[in-house]
Amino acid sequence: MTWRDETAPWPQRLEMDRSLVNDPDSVGVLISGPAETELSVVLFRGGWADVDYVVGTDDAGALAASGIASAREFGIQLDTWVTHVFGQLSCSGESNL
Repeated sequence: MTWRDETAPWPQRLEMDRSLVNDPDSVGVLISGPAETELSVVLFRGGWADVDYVVGTDDAGALAASGIASAREFGIQLDTWVTHVFGQLSCSGESNL
């Protein structure tokens, strides 16, 4: 995932480290997992995001997302959404659902 800072001088650099970005531009993330599990997040300028997920035929929906004021806060929220959809990950990267 890369980040771009809206207030950075032009041309805006893409940063790998989200801590280097103070004013994130819109960014989209799509994460797919086993059995068609999916998390889709689009963060918009202004601190709100569209967060949709599908875990199975009986578990799909949207998660609340607003008031995100920094790239760091977005990272924390993203970690929370990933855990909600995919479960806690072990050190090996396998889900502990």
